[in-house]
Amino acid sequence: MKPREQQDGPGAPHGEVSDPVTLMAGPPVEGPLARGRPVGHEPLAGTAGDVPVRGHAGWREVLVVGLLMLGAAIAFFHGAWVHPSSNQIGPGGDADEYAWFLAWVPYAIGHGLDPLISTYVNAPHGINLMWNTSALLPAFVASPFTVVFDAAFSYNLLMTTAPALTGLFCYIAFRRWASVVPALTGALVSAFSPYLFSQAYGHLAQTILVSAPLLIIVLDRLLVVQRAPAWKDGLALGLVVWAQLLTGEEVLSMEVLTAIVATVVIVALRRQDVVTRWRHAAHGLVVAAVSAGALSSPFLAVQFLGPYQVQNAHPPNVFVTDLFNFFVPTAVTKIVPGAAATVASTFTGNVSEQGGYIGVPMLLFLLAALVMARRRTVAWLAAVTGAATALLSMGPTLHWKGHVSHLLLPYYVLERLPLFHNLLADRFASMTTIMMGLLLALGCEELRRRSRAARLSGAALVVTGMAALFPTTSFPVAASPRYQAFVSGLSCPSRSKGAPSPPVALVVPATNEMDLRWQSEAGFCFAMPSDTGMTGTNSAVVGHLNMLLGLGQPGQPLLATTPAARARAAGLLQRLHVSEIVVGPEWPAVPGWTPQGQANAVAWVQWLVGTKPVQSQDPYVSYIWRSLPPDSEIASGSFPPAG
Repeated sequence: MKPREQQDGPGAPHGEVSDPVTLMAGPPVEGPLARGRPVGHEPLAGTAGDVPVRGHAGWREVLVVGLLMLGAAIAFFHGAWVHPSSNQIGPGGDADEYAWFLAWVPYAIGHGLDPLISTYVNAPHGINLMWNTSALLPAFVASPFTVVFDAAFSYNLLMTTAPALTGLFCYIAFRRWASVVPALTGALVSAFSPYLFSQAYGHLAQTILVSAPLLIIVLDRLLVVQRAPAWKDGLALGLVVWAQLLTGEEVLSMEVLTAIVATVVIVALRRQDVVTRWRHAAHGLVVAAVSAGALSSPFLAVQFLGPYQVQNAHPPNVFVTDLFNFFVPTAVTKIVPGAAATVASTFTGNVSEQGGYIGVPMLLFLLAALVMARRRTVAWLAAVTGAATALLSMGPTLHWKGHVSHLLLPYYVLERLPLFHNLLADRFASMTTIMMGLLLALGCEELRRRSRAARLSGAALVVTGMAALFPTTSFPVAASPRYQAFVSGLSCPSRSKGAPSPPVALVVPATNEMDLRWQSEAGFCFAMPSDTGMTGTNSAVVGHLNMLLGLGQPGQPLLATTPAARARAAGLLQRLHVSEIVVGPEWPAVPGWTPQGQANAVAWVQWLVGTKPVQSQDPYVSYIWRSLPPDSEIASGSFPPAG
């Protein structure tokens, strides 16, 4: 192979171009067949002197594809955009937790607080946001929308742009090896996949996969093409890694493992090129490590040296891809035969973690694509890394139709490594999805050079496969009204002398993430001892508070009105410095909580504190005790006469 400085042939650029799209996608190619080779040509094994050729997307393509992706995302999530501040994409629950994250970042920055540590929840202990899926960078970017509108609007905005931007950058990445239509086909499948729509049930950080195609572009430039100075691609790689760290560490961990597998594939298939290319690659990787480390170190220091560290956040061997899930659709696709729904109902976990579906027609075409493109390194890279991540998504032991076997899988070893046991295995399907789109694009590109009969049969298989993967057009939307008790300040307790700042409110019931939503809507005017939703507020930390946090839980009997219960509750209120109690509205705020359940909780609190509450004046009535009697009176039950 020629030295790098001799690789640019006649008419080839000797420096980096200034167009940002070209910077990401690589040097332009003169027409679909540059130097007699297809777009993105890459020989399978070392053939000295063969310069990699890459296509790139022009700015008009980027504009049109971006609008197409955004339009498709809005169409699929249209239910929320009818009223974007009172409807929320997904069925609720985790989305309300994200509303807290999105609101906390601008609030903390605006009030001079630490955005990475908060004692406003899980009081008095607090939480470490670096151990939560807090999507810090997206929350910061969306801050203007959160401040002007609200967190629900920002959540809908980010959840909608996630597949749109993922699809756009996948298109830019795939255009390096494929022409317009094949690249668009692969990008659509990557962006609007069963994985993404399952995670869209409430997991914002797991739907933002923009960094995956960016890593494909940068690593291809750094490890294979090597036309730009190594430090430039290394710096770009470091910036992408840092940005993903602050978007979602789980996705970043999976991207790193996928990149390692891809690098091994490249080295195995092009081992004769390693001697001439390793110095350039090593130089760039060092720059990437230094830049990513410098930018990430303050955040990682908070995570690993700061308080409230978390381990084993989820039950093991539950959230995995069932073997049948690769062939059987779930509720996130448009076409779900009754028999398929029956099989899907046996999978462990829930629909938000069952995104491994590929379908038989698409699997058949992907196999055909590998055969057609077998002489291209990138095809084997996509196939092997896609298969490897699919295998990892199956978890530590094989599941089939909900049956948990004892057959060990590679993830069994991975989850025993430090930190990796905190990953949810099924989310490796995110990387499988990106590799599937790339291999699909390569297969469609190869079809263009086949016989008419092969093109027709291949196109039919692709269309059938894409139809099977087509997302549901009635994606769930949760009503997300604004509750008067919180948005009006009615629930904001006054700050008494010597009390902690902010004052502490006991919000009942703490049964799902809705109390987080209420706190953010109230402008963080109170802290609360809630263990709901946040990673790290486990029973070992708040177990002694279960008497209060479990108050009014749907289906659970209330505590007996006994002197012992009164004394214990009074002690907990004193220990937590609670200055206000709020019994929130019943349905639709809290699923399963009936008006009678709410009335019973109100009666119990009224018995405990001896006073009547203030009521919010809206259809979703909340009850607020804005000032509590002295702890001694609560403990004894000896209240002075009213009036």
